[in-house]
Amino acid sequence: MRATTDQWNPHWAVHPGEHLAACIGSHGLSRERFARVADIPVETIDAIIGGQHPITLDIAVRIERSLGIMPDLWFILQSKWHRQQKAS
Repeated sequence: MRATTDQWNPHWAVHPGEHLAACIGSHGLSRERFARVADIPVETIDAIIGGQHPITLDIAVRIERSLGIMPDLWFILQSKWHRQQKAS
């Protein structure tokens, strides 16, 4: 008998910065405007979006305050990214 699952579990991950860029754009904000609203240096935002900087607890809380996206989402995405990088 073959086991089936209803759970989708891809074998790839995207850096959370790509998701952040999409969220910023969907709110009609530029990176610079978002950086000011979230009180995060624009260089940090650029590094996150470029995949060179993680989304930390402090950054996740600032994202929540400015975009209304719960920090848990960023932790899940960041964790998946780290696991994928270790597996590569």
